[in-house]
Amino acid sequence: MFERRGGSTLGVLFVLAVAVAGTAAIPAFAAAGPATQPAAPANAGGGGTQCPVVSGGTIGPAASAGGDGGDSGPGGASTASAASGHSLASYPDAPRMDVARGDIAAIETGITRGETGTVRIESVGGEFNVSLTFANNDGRKPAELYVNTYLAGNETAVAGLAYTAGDNDRVAVEDRESVTGAPMPVGAYDVTVETRSGTTTQRLTIDDPAVGDTTLLRAPGDRFGELDTDGDLVAARESGLVTEPPMTDDGPAAALGDTMVYRLNASGVYGLMAAQGGATSEANFLAATGEDGPFDLSITSSGDCESAVDVRGSVTDGTARVIPDPDSETLYVTADLRRVAVREGLDRGFRGPGRATYTFTGGSHIAESDTTTAVDYTVAAREYSYDADSGILVRAAEPGQRVAGETNLAPGTNLTVNVTGLDRDYRTSARTTVDDDGSFGVDIDLSDARDDARYTASIAQIDGSETLLTTGSAEATAVLFEEYASASSSEADRVGNVRVALEDGGFLAAYRVPPNEQVTREDLIGRSGYLQSGVHDPTVSLDRPLTRSENVVLVAHRDDDGDGRFDYPADDSPYRIGGDPVYGVGRVLLDGGSKPPRNPQYLGVTLPPADEITGTPVPTATPTDEPTATATPSPTPTATPTDRAVTTTELPPPTLRGTDTPTATPAGTTAPNGTRVPTAANGTAGPNGTAANGTATVTDGATDGFGPGFGVTAVVAAVVLFGAVAMSRRE
Repeated sequence: MFERRGGSTLGVLFVLAVAVAGTAAIPAFAAAGPATQPAAPANAGGGGTQCPVVSGGTIGPAASAGGDGGDSGPGGASTASAASGHSLASYPDAPRMDVARGDIAAIETGITRGETGTVRIESVGGEFNVSLTFANNDGRKPAELYVNTYLAGNETAVAGLAYTAGDNDRVAVEDRESVTGAPMPVGAYDVTVETRSGTTTQRLTIDDPAVGDTTLLRAPGDRFGELDTDGDLVAARESGLVTEPPMTDDGPAAALGDTMVYRLNASGVYGLMAAQGGATSEANFLAATGEDGPFDLSITSSGDCESAVDVRGSVTDGTARVIPDPDSETLYVTADLRRVAVREGLDRGFRGPGRATYTFTGGSHIAESDTTTAVDYTVAAREYSYDADSGILVRAAEPGQRVAGETNLAPGTNLTVNVTGLDRDYRTSARTTVDDDGSFGVDIDLSDARDDARYTASIAQIDGSETLLTTGSAEATAVLFEEYASASSSEADRVGNVRVALEDGGFLAAYRVPPNEQVTREDLIGRSGYLQSGVHDPTVSLDRPLTRSENVVLVAHRDDDGDGRFDYPADDSPYRIGGDPVYGVGRVLLDGGSKPPRNPQYLGVTLPPADEITGTPVPTATPTDEPTATATPSPTPTATPTDRAVTTTELPPPTLRGTDTPTATPAGTTAPNGTRVPTAANGTAGPNGTAANGTATVTDGATDGFGPGFGVTAVVAAVVLFGAVAMSRRE
């Protein structure tokens, strides 16, 4: 909130006594133009240098499953080893009799409920032979025996992790003959199941493992928590919730905010993971990977190593998940790149371009030599655009007002479109989802909104997506500026993080807020280039850089003379709504410097129209490369404009005509400097050619817009204040 203060103590007391106090908080407005926001830099490609991944201590893969589970004869289920309580995520969902060396076979025994049988697994070449006792205790599901081929080849491996029964079923080792310290050999195996009802034989085949490619999929960011299992991912792919991102010249491109799904096509890793005995697939993944494991995952920015995901830290804190799918020989790692842990010294979160790389160590059961598989991709900033000319939405204060646009967020992403009053006295919203083509649209009920008023429309899931929405014939100009942080600790030569909507085009000018918080044209310190009508994110260059953190006012100016250059105070007056300039106020912060108050307490902005300012040279219509004095018939001094916009440092300060104390000049007469004074609307004229009932001081007040003013009561107070200030200047 802003209170009002005049230019002197007497003026302050008087104005506060007679003016109607109002509050006018600068609304949180930002606008989106017709084009999307800029994306992240293009992917540097596969030739970039990979950054190391921060990793903690690693638990090496288990060599055995521990001690013997005890022998038992037929029917000895009570003495059999209990099924392991570790994660079964790496186990197939259906019978699987053709597996890669190091994966898990799922054998349907056919043993009925309450029955106990013997299962013998024998290699055709006679190198491997094991006899197991299997008891079906519940019968609710098929009695499946899981054989971890990574562990079962070890002669010390017994029931528990090497041989596992599902649900409440039990399995125990009766006798074994196996190859020491190695996964089960590649080849064919006969599986014989003996029960009271007879004997059956099946064929189990173990093949060499293979490392395929790594690909990228994406899902809506708000669905990250729903993708817990391989079944969830399969269903999400079938429904279109998990999709392939669009391809660009730099590879697949996803948006920051999407759930990234890194998909490794490889075999031979699922038995290795299950052998770790962890309670979750994430724990097993961490134990099987890293410096001591046969494979590892790194997620880095390519090229300059600006960022690298701490995979271990992210998996540990839940911002990345590991989902094995042994049925399709696929390993998924999902990640929320907005929240992932990154290497020490960087902020949390990951920006692209990126590269995900799986590295397999040579000499392991998976790969004979060092092998890598990678995918390069781009993580772009969240982009959006509205279906509106110049990005400004013009709607009616009625139901069924359509707000639509496009975004690069994943299809299926839930969006909330908000419409908010500039003074926060109105708010409504509606929900929609992103379609397959990236479009979105929703009808919003604005029947309770005011007509001829200004609002913001925004997407809750995309920061900085506010755009101006007007009803009726409301003016389509507004400014947002809250804070800009300079990377320098010595000076700020520009102001960014700004949004402006301009009805007719123009400029955005920067004014320093002086100690007395009364901003005038003498406080002008910089300006943007020319801006077309519509919504923009300009950078305002400062002719007078700031050497400490300060409050700054950004004012929207018209291009009154149409020359495409900023000429105020000679020309190019501020946009005005209700008589007040349209502006936003915020802070410019230098790195490491102290912070000024977020809002000046007694802010006043006195920026009269250019035609009310006398003694200011007026540029000619033809620009030149260098400043050139140009004689004109008019007694008013003029100067030829240059390619550089006019600032208060380039122009002599404006002077009042004749005396420091303004006096009215009758209409149709000549002022002391020889300039004829026009007739005002009410038949009288002020000393600078404005109507006598006007005032050159614009201060902060509660109008519907940026740069509020007092109104009629404040005008009376300001006239008295102006006289008091003039008297003090004489003294």
